[in-house]
Amino acid sequence: MLIRNVLRAPALRLRDFRILCLSTVFETAGFAGEQVILGWLVLELTGSPFMVGAAIGARSAPYFFLGIVAGTIADLVDRRGLMRLLNLAMVLITAALGLLIYLNKIEVWHFFVMAVLAGCIGALYQTSRQSLAFDVAGEGNRMSGLSYVSLSMRFGGLLGSLAAGFIFARIGADVAYFAVAAAYVVSALSLSFMRSQSRPPLMKSRNVLQSLKELGAEVRVNRPLLVLIVMVALVELLGFSHAALMPSLARDVLHVGPEGLGVMIAFQSVGAVVALVVALPFGDTNRKGLIFLIVILVFGVSLMMLGLTTSFVAALLVIAVMSAAMALSDLFSQGLIQAMVPRSLRGRAMGAWVVAVGTAPLGNLQIGGLAAAIGVSVALMTNGTVLLVLGVGALLLFPRLRRL
Repeated sequence: MLIRNVLRAPALRLRDFRILCLSTVFETAGFAGEQVILGWLVLELTGSPFMVGAAIGARSAPYFFLGIVAGTIADLVDRRGLMRLLNLAMVLITAALGLLIYLNKIEVWHFFVMAVLAGCIGALYQTSRQSLAFDVAGEGNRMSGLSYVSLSMRFGGLLGSLAAGFIFARIGADVAYFAVAAAYVVSALSLSFMRSQSRPPLMKSRNVLQSLKELGAEVRVNRPLLVLIVMVALVELLGFSHAALMPSLARDVLHVGPEGLGVMIAFQSVGAVVALVVALPFGDTNRKGLIFLIVILVFGVSLMMLGLTTSFVAALLVIAVMSAAMALSDLFSQGLIQAMVPRSLRGRAMGAWVVAVGTAPLGNLQIGGLAAAIGVSVALMTNGTVLLVLGVGALLLFPRLRRL
């Protein structure tokens, strides 16, 4: 019954929305595959969890600096066309890394340069895709549309991480990167079949600087929006940054190889998929702010448990629960932010969300440095504890957010 309700959702009756979901599956398969390969190779080349955190941080650093600008661009241009160009740019980047590995010319600095370039592309892509989901699904399917896009992302992440880990371990990192490039090609081709050009509604100003000022004016008068953006930034810094320790956790604590790391990252998608499938039938539920804060509490507790476990199977179960909290955190924070602003500010609102997500490099460096100093397990437990305290504090101090 649950699966039947999911498949019969109004958003899925729209041809362009189904194509967007298909494209998202392949795009995030590429992203997840990148994460497996990048983390493991940097760890092998340097032996340092801190360097892994720095490399993954370099991938997300542009989100902070380009998020608002990316959102402004998404409010000015054809979002579908922009996404196709960005997918093709990722094909060039990942294929170049595969070629360097094949020629035995790869060095650590190559990963950092390519990570920054990929991060710039990702900032533009994220704002465009989430805004496009609203355009295609329609105003009445706001949360449903975001849920299906998130579900597609997690399913793609599941496929991409498993495939990349398997290909890396059995064939080689060069072929794994070529497979990632192929996933981005399919994503771009899928978007070609969409009929909608998805041009955003006319903005008050076509000037980028003035457009940024319009968003600033909205944030100044919309205090719940500001609080939510800050909360997303802190959750990203303390919670999502654990991804930087996954290679070290796999190799040094759980004693598994690249395939094991691929399974761990795949279980992030498994937990997220289950959570999103369960959440879908509830649609645009009330008290989304309260649910968001409760999810943060679950996130903190599961992160602490991940630091305590030394069993691979137990770690997979904890990762599944934690990834469910991560998926719901993204879903409800995005839905809340989009509901708080006028339609003409939608792209820029997602740009503000991307800026908050862009605090990840600080979190990656923080947790990587902490792991290098006191160990991977203690670092995870420390961040989980602080995240739990943050969730409790927000529940007590921000009643307006609870009531949204």
